[in-house]
Formats: sequence, structure tokens, C-alpha cells
Amino acid sequence: MKIRKILAAAAGAAVAVSALATTAAAADYTGYIGFQTTTYSFRNDWDEANYGLATDYFDDFVVWGDANTDPETFPEYEDYFDYDIAGYLLPATYTDVAITGDGTYTVKAEGIDWGLKSESDFNLIFVSTNIPIDAGAVCTSATVYVDGEAVKTYENPICDETKACFNIGLVNIWNTDIGSYGLAFPTESLAIEFTVEGLGAPAADEAPVADEAPAAGDVDASTDSSKGSPDTGVEDVAVIGGLAILAGAAIAFTRKRK
Repeated sequence: MKIRKILAAAAGAAVAVSALATTAAAADYTGYIGFQTTTYSFRNDWDEANYGLATDYFDDFVVWGDANTDPETFPEYEDYFDYDIAGYLLPATYTDVAITGDGTYTVKAEGIDWGLKSESDFNLIFVSTNIPIDAGAVCTSATVYVDGEAVKTYENPICDETKACFNIGLVNIWNTDIGSYGLAFPTESLAIEFTVEGLGAPAADEAPVADEAPAAGDVDASTDSSKGSPDTGVEDVAVIGGLAILAGAAIAFTRKRK
């Protein structure tokens, strides 16, 4: 195998790894679904001090307020009562989303006992993100889905500029510019589909070169009939070993991003 072919394969692998790293690095931002019902069951902003991402409560459906100081109010959930908050930390499945650039994304809340307190409306529905408020992001459209059905679309919804990070407010009874909800209440799921602009194209669109990497490998795979000695495969092993190291590095990098 000619040395230039070895270098071509290594370069091709390096480009592929670089593209993977760029794609992973681009997912620096995350969008989180947030809400509060009229009887104060909720998921707060990711950066809220008492119930946010840094606490033990962020991945739960927090049932709090009124008469919930008694752990037997909902006997089927007695084991979920938390005395520190005088309320229940109930199971929930939240689908948050990596925001890698301009595009349309969806966040979702499901696996929740939505009717536990005879709920029928929301005080708050929003998307919180860790995008800095001065990053230039805007939301051009957002749609609320209840049990898989679209119930309302908001054009150019309001971003809460009082926060350090980009926050899309769709329902807020304490902000007259945003207003109340009064529409269908979930029995299964609540989801928000939203479109973000101002961040630039996703890295995956900017670096499609990863798809070209196998071409170098194809060249390596061929034998050179002009060689004066038999091809022992030692050079191939060296290249394959190098590819394995590069691929391993890419896998390790990707796992760190989770």
C-alpha cells in the first residue's frame, strides 16, 4: 500500500471524527418543557433554584399546594410524598431537546396523572432553554399539542426578557401580554413544537463531509499490482488501528455530550 493512500485514509477518518465532534459540540443548548396547573402542580424553569435542573425534583411531576400537606390525600401515591416540599413527587416522562441551530423542535410531558387534582387548566405553559438571552435567538412559531392534537398555534410568541436565558412564554396568567389558556387539558400528553431562528444553521448542515470519508477507505482496500513484494497486510493493520483509535475517540466524545 502506498504511503499517500495511508495518509489519505487517516485524513479521511480525521475529517469524519472532526465532523462528529462539530455536530456534538453544536448541541450546547437544550430546550425544556415547563408548565404549572391552576392548583400548582408543575415543572419549573430549568434554572429555577428550588425545583430546577440542579435539584432532585426537575424530572418529577411536582404536586404541591392546597391540602397536600397530608401524605394520605392521594393514598395511591402515599409513598411518593416528600416532606421537604410538603407535596408529591410523581412519575413523569419529559422529552427535552438538543437545540443545534435554527430549526423546529419538540418538547413533551407525558406519563403523568394529569387528572389527579381534578385539573382543567394551566397558569403557565412555556419552553425554557439555556440559550443566553443575548444570543440572537427568536421563536417565530409555536404550537401546543394536547394528547397528540394541535390545539393552538402562536405566531412570534413572547420571549421573557427578564430571564438570563431564552424562554418562550405561551401561557402566563400573570402576564397580560401572554395571557391565559382555557383550552383542552391533557389526559395523556402535553407537547410544544417550536421554531427557532437567529442561531445559524445546524452543524450537521455545515459539515456533510463526514459522508465522504468512506471514499478514502475504498482506495485503501485496493491492492497495488505493481509492488515487487507480496502485500503482507501490515500497513493495512496500521491504518485500521489508526481508524479504530480515531473512531474510539469520536465515540468517547459523543458519550460525554449525553
